[in-house]
Amino acid sequence: MNKENILAIGSLFVVSLLGNSNSADCRENVLSGSLSVQQEYDSNIFQLEDDEEDRWTTTLLPTLALVSTGEKDEVSLTASSDLGWDHRLDERNFTHDLAFSGSRQVSQHWRVTMSDNYSYNDESPERDMDPGLSVTARFQRAGRYEQAEVARLLFPELSYTPDDYLYVLTELDRRFSRASAITQQEVERYLSNTEGRRRYSDNEFSIGAEYEFARDSLLTLGYRYFANDDRSANISEYYEHSPSVGLSYRFNQQWLASVTHEFTKGQYDTANDINENDTLFAVDYTLSPTDQLTASYEYDTTNFQGTSEDILDQTGELGWNHDLTATTRLTTTLSENYLAREYNGDETEAGLDLGISRSLQKGSISLGAGYLYAQQKSDGSWDDLRENWTLDGGITYNLREDLTGTFNLAYEKRYLWPEIGGKEDFDDYEAGAALTYSFSRWFALTCRYTYNKLESNNSIVSGYDEHLIVVGLSAAKELLRW
Repeated sequence: MNKENILAIGSLFVVSLLGNSNSADCRENVLSGSLSVQQEYDSNIFQLEDDEEDRWTTTLLPTLALVSTGEKDEVSLTASSDLGWDHRLDERNFTHDLAFSGSRQVSQHWRVTMSDNYSYNDESPERDMDPGLSVTARFQRAGRYEQAEVARLLFPELSYTPDDYLYVLTELDRRFSRASAITQQEVERYLSNTEGRRRYSDNEFSIGAEYEFARDSLLTLGYRYFANDDRSANISEYYEHSPSVGLSYRFNQQWLASVTHEFTKGQYDTANDINENDTLFAVDYTLSPTDQLTASYEYDTTNFQGTSEDILDQTGELGWNHDLTATTRLTTTLSENYLAREYNGDETEAGLDLGISRSLQKGSISLGAGYLYAQQKSDGSWDDLRENWTLDGGITYNLREDLTGTFNLAYEKRYLWPEIGGKEDFDDYEAGAALTYSFSRWFALTCRYTYNKLESNNSIVSGYDEHLIVVGLSAAKELLRW
């Protein structure tokens, strides 16, 4: 399914929504626009101790949105751009996005939905990954896209996020040395400097139907298609098909149960294709007006064609939500994960998260704490793998009617047990503050500062300090209504 076919289907869907509406129905159409100019300073873009590089970036963010609402349907179309100028490289980067969504209430119980999100990206080439550096050092200097792709190849069990960065960095050399020659070639390709700009487009199309029955019970059917079309010869293009089905049923006022299943078939042009089956069971039990218990179990299998390892991932969670007062809420989640891998040994992971939030007269405040402990099975025995302790807090407060402030603090203590060497520990600190001033109805001025600090006793991963400063001016206005 190419982009032209998807846009054609979207056009037919819009025509169907509008054409099937009763001529007597009233429609409301709203056209709005916004424009933001942002200046950002990053004192240490690669988060290194001995080779700091700073960067100034200027960004322009224009957006235009049209929303058309009828008695039984709604259609929206949004066009936006992210136009950035990297002053360090004297290069431009830009993204153009076009998003469409529509829904229609076909009958009292049936509702159909459709969406399509298309983006075109043009990025400056990577020039900081010197081939003389190690795989780990090049990974530190790589862009976010390249880091995510390397993690996908060498850590297929991870849905990679920045929270996984330190773990991936400390295990990267070992995983790379054990990978197949084909996988190593792919990694080298992602961690190599490129001559030309990277131009690519992503498109995600989805269609679904919802059938409501009984009380708060729902049957859902869906299909999602994702395509990555890359103009760069050294990047793997990707296509994904994902049909899904879900059922939620309320047995009574206290019990609500649901089950969903999604099958994903992913196809790469230069890498191993993937088949994934993900099933999730969940139960909610309302114990009292102030207490709710939750439980879930997820069974996820990932099978690759070729040399990548197959994975079985199982996760169970228990949760308790308790309203201490009308404005204060306590949340608790206990989780257990078992990961069975074909080559790298099985893993178990247990976690506990606590959170408390309180609404204030002019804002809100939140506090959280978490603990995670993981082991890996190696040579028939279970060994320590990693341990994390986290604390975080934040406050949002309206200092005046037109002035809002936010402040946040976070601390994480990480322990890692690499295969070779002794226990390693990291102390990760973050503090941030922001002010937003609204004026003249349509304008807002935002100033934000973030400080990151890592203390490390690891010989591969050094500690670092990083300062982030962002100043932005935005304007948003309803342009037309009819």
